Amino acid sequence: MRPHIVGRGRVNIALVIDTLTPGGAERVLISLANGLDHRRFHVHVITTREPGRLACELTPDVSLHSLNRRSRRDLQAIQRFAEMVSRHEIQLVHTHSHTAAYFAELARRCTRQPWLHVMHDHHGPIEESALLRIVDWLLLRGLDYYFAVSGRLERYGARWLALRPGTRERLTNGVAIPKDSRASKSSVFTIAHVAHLTPAKNQQMALAVATRLRAELPAFRWLLIGDASSAYGKACHEAIDRLGLKEHVVLTGERSDVASILATAHVGVLTSRSEGLPVALLELMAARLPVVVTDAGDCGALVRASGGGAVVACDDVAGFAAALRRLRVDPAAAELAGTANYVHVRDHYTVEAMVARVAEVYEALLARRPVACRA
Repeated sequence: MRPHIVGRGRVNIALVIDTLTPGGAERVLISLANGLDHRRFHVHVITTREPGRLACELTPDVSLHSLNRRSRRDLQAIQRFAEMVSRHEIQLVHTHSHTAAYFAELARRCTRQPWLHVMHDHHGPIEESALLRIVDWLLLRGLDYYFAVSGRLERYGARWLALRPGTRERLTNGVAIPKDSRASKSSVFTIAHVAHLTPAKNQQMALAVATRLRAELPAFRWLLIGDASSAYGKACHEAIDRLGLKEHVVLTGERSDVASILATAHVGVLTSRSEGLPVALLELMAARLPVVVTDAGDCGALVRASGGGAVVACDDVAGFAAALRRLRVDPAAAELAGTANYVHVRDHYTVEAMVARVAEVYEALLARRPVACRA
């Protein structure tokens, strides 16, 4: 691999993830891939498995590659990855999941290639798994830089990955700020809940809240927007039937028109037990919706800072239902909360700010100089 001389031509970089199915980490990767200055960086996106449905959102000047790894036992994929990095003279690899980071670090160690490894940590409290802590300790202490989307994850990087100051930082996610929408609100009080149906997102709590609301708010609709094909999703579907909630709770599946749905909703919610800083929450807030969230990850801190909603303890069904009732009976307060959310996200959580900071870190690493702290 020829050494890169900073300032001459474009730098080849790779953004690596398992697959581009709809999700927060995947959307952050796409925002970076499309938003980085393509006159400065030739961006390669590498999926270790199949490309995934969101791959079509990459701009034409982003190069997409797939290793099509079928199982964890496909060790030859490590060699394919190393050959791909070498062939395209990639100088910096930026991974967007723990599994992608393990994969890339094994490839770097096995081939002794000199590229830089930046990891972006999007996920919840991985420190609760002793096995994952051990794997992280063995494989990820050699990271060149670590982006954490929440304060808890940054502390995790310092403690469990032994990352020194200057090699780690909290980098909040950024979202595109939608243009002012004039769409009419639904005539029925509509609750928008955007998340894959998984135990960590705890949609079973949503069903318990909906059951409680039914006695007091006979006219409402709760939209569960996200992939429901898992066993957990099927269990939620069965619970909707068993609890008699079919008139109130709708499993929409994955949707490509989420922004349009949010424009007609009245409130956004998350019922998660585990989070980092979810892109879905930022999108709800950017859509001018008041929100009700559980105090998972940085969700509570974000909503308290914006003043645009309510934060309740994880699994507090009564508290969650009460917060929704308050927003339903006071639409003027709900509108003010939605505006506060929009302003807060616009001022602090834009894609442009996120991309600019990542590019700044890349430049420092490639020039082999310390990363400057943000003001």
